[in-house]
Amino acid sequence: MSVPPQHPARRPESRRRERGTARDLRTRDDDRAAARIEKLAQQSWVAGAEPELPVRTTRPEHVVFHLGPTNSGKTYDSLVALAENRSGVYAAPLRQLAHEAYARLSAQLPPGTVGLSTGEEEIDPDAPIVCCTVEKAPMRGDLLVLDESHWVADPDRGHHWARLVLTGDYREMHLISAAEAYLLLKPLVSDAKKITVVNHKRLSRLDVLRAPVRPEGVRPQTLVVAFSRKAVYAVAAALDPHRRGKVGVLYGALPPATRREVIDGFTRGETEVLVTTDVIGHGINVPATTVLFAETTKFDGVERRPLRTWETAQIAGRAGRYGLTGHGSVGVLAGVTGLRADAGLLKAGAEVARGDAMSDLPKRAPRLRPELDDLGAFEPVDLPEALTRWMAWARAATRDQSMTADDVTSLIVRVHALLPLLRGPLGAAGDLWTVWRLINLPIDYNPPRRTRWLVLAKAALQSAVGQSVAPETVLEPLPDKGTVEDYEQAAAAARDAQTLLRSFPGVAGLTSEDAAEVEEAAAARITELLPAAITLSASGRCTSCGAGIAPWFSTCRDCSVGTASRGPGRDHHRGTQHHDGHGRHPRPARTGGRASGAGGGRAAASEGGRRGRGSGSSSQGTGGRPGAARPGRSR
Repeated sequence: MSVPPQHPARRPESRRRERGTARDLRTRDDDRAAARIEKLAQQSWVAGAEPELPVRTTRPEHVVFHLGPTNSGKTYDSLVALAENRSGVYAAPLRQLAHEAYARLSAQLPPGTVGLSTGEEEIDPDAPIVCCTVEKAPMRGDLLVLDESHWVADPDRGHHWARLVLTGDYREMHLISAAEAYLLLKPLVSDAKKITVVNHKRLSRLDVLRAPVRPEGVRPQTLVVAFSRKAVYAVAAALDPHRRGKVGVLYGALPPATRREVIDGFTRGETEVLVTTDVIGHGINVPATTVLFAETTKFDGVERRPLRTWETAQIAGRAGRYGLTGHGSVGVLAGVTGLRADAGLLKAGAEVARGDAMSDLPKRAPRLRPELDDLGAFEPVDLPEALTRWMAWARAATRDQSMTADDVTSLIVRVHALLPLLRGPLGAAGDLWTVWRLINLPIDYNPPRRTRWLVLAKAALQSAVGQSVAPETVLEPLPDKGTVEDYEQAAAAARDAQTLLRSFPGVAGLTSEDAAEVEEAAAARITELLPAAITLSASGRCTSCGAGIAPWFSTCRDCSVGTASRGPGRDHHRGTQHHDGHGRHPRPARTGGRASGAGGGRAAASEGGRRGRGSGSSSQGTGGRPGAARPGRSR
């Protein structure tokens, strides 16, 4: 009988494998059990939270809706009510609108009656009447005038409008809006004792020009609209030879002080033609008789798309402002290489601006964001889970409501970025309230500026624990020489520093006033450089062969492909066939495209990417969000 061979050396290995398998199974079972417990805890938390929307403590006595198209007197009538009341708040999405209301009311009322609060500028903020941006609006008062209330549907900043309208304790509220937003706003004030709707009609005629206008035919008091920084400079360069020194530019990346100077120059007639992005469409009043569109598509941060009739109407309605000019006209600007406007879209937008048709204002439900007290967190490490659970709770709470939960993913991402810093010595300063304020700082967190927010947040924590922070870490010095774009970036960095220092004064031994001085200096340099930047802009031509291209490109398709593929000694653009298939002779590039020093040149008109980006009023917008928006954002 044969006996099978024995392998005693393999038995320990087999036992180890069995023990490892058993251990893995126990770990897997433990993980599954923990996941079940966590899921049950979340379900219990949501079910037991008795979800309710926040409510105001005092019902409004009277809510007045001022509904109508642009240039229909909605804001004028509301400010009259505020002036007669002698106490209250005017809130708007843009600093420029707050400034306009402040100037108008200050001219009517005794000194000391009206104050201004925009987050970047404070003038008598405790005055009986305060004109402010929505983010700075107090949550209680006597009378509230909320301009551009349709911003409640904005995906980035709308939650500020929603909370103010839904929970603001005001005796009387005047909500100024396009008629299309009425159904979004009415449920937020359903607890009011009395609701009045005032329908306003446009006060001046708005005509559509039958034929396109070429650059040589543009008249004074004209706004020309394009939707990226590069496109604005390309259009301005095309118009400048016909009105030398009388063409201005306006877009979200300009500092607020520069924007005010540009608008004031157009109002005084020093600038005859103003080339602008859609930042002009947010209620800013200027004496324009004509609005011309150089293009009717925009990049919205996700894709390049046609304008909505709602957006077109907001811009077209700037023409023919009652009390500033006569009747208005809207039309197409032709003859700028790479840009094209849809006349049919302008006609539809003009009908909306006149109040003859309804617009396609997005029907986004107002969004609710949490306050720290809503979360039930005890330590910063609790915030990601608390925010995630709040979203689940809020979505359940608002399932049958007129509101919806805002996406707080951006806050969770910021918390995760801060938590590693809190594991070391900086953790002593990272209490829950400090971390909450840091992650809510209105500083752009989109690339490439994401690092900037983290640097400033780290500087605040270092300063709190007594570590030394170099001043240039927080407030970058102003360059001695540079282009318009260089100084725009310097001004944006100074605004970020102001934002931090208003919440955390004394970081690196600085104050918000120090940062404001740097921004003002940058704005002054930009104002000096803008005329040369317009004159020297070479956008709209390929820098290699001179062919006409869209202004958000620097080279044509053939030159871009040829540069990468052709070998030494090979001719570029063989023969006379160009990339569009038409026979043509290569044209030389325009002169003046390069300028050194502070002259601006093509670099002054560059935008930082091959494709045009949204103007961003936010603050930001655009310049939006504050800064940005994701535009900012415009905020």
